[in-house]
Amino acid sequence: MASIVHIHEGVVIKKFPLEKSPLRIGRNPDNDIFIDDKVVSMEHAIVEVLEDTDQKEIRYYYIEDLESTNGTHVNGKKITRQKLNHNDIIRVGWNMFKFIDAVERKKEKTLKIHKSWIPRVYYTKE
Repeated sequence: MASIVHIHEGVVIKKFPLEKSPLRIGRNPDNDIFIDDKVVSMEHAIVEVLEDTDQKEIRYYYIEDLESTNGTHVNGKKITRQKLNHNDIIRVGWNMFKFIDAVERKKEKTLKIHKSWIPRVYYTKE
């Protein structure tokens, strides 16, 4: 199952599974993702889950800005509506979220740690 993860300086604050569609984001306490911040509109954005017409197990995820005052940004670009891809970074006001697609995450390769010639220094090739 896909989810939207609220992050702050690389630390996960809260995870919001995409169990229903649409998932509402905004300053109104009735939203699924409530953001108590005056730079966020009351009804700021929604995330929709759409099933493939031929293969019901395939899902597509879209985020749509609801004509918010400060806009919704995906990977640094202001959007009106955009398909979400695994690891996309969403900004709503000053708040950062990461889109995690569980299907794509399972396909990610584990990185190998390499030892440097410098003592106690390790790295990956990516």
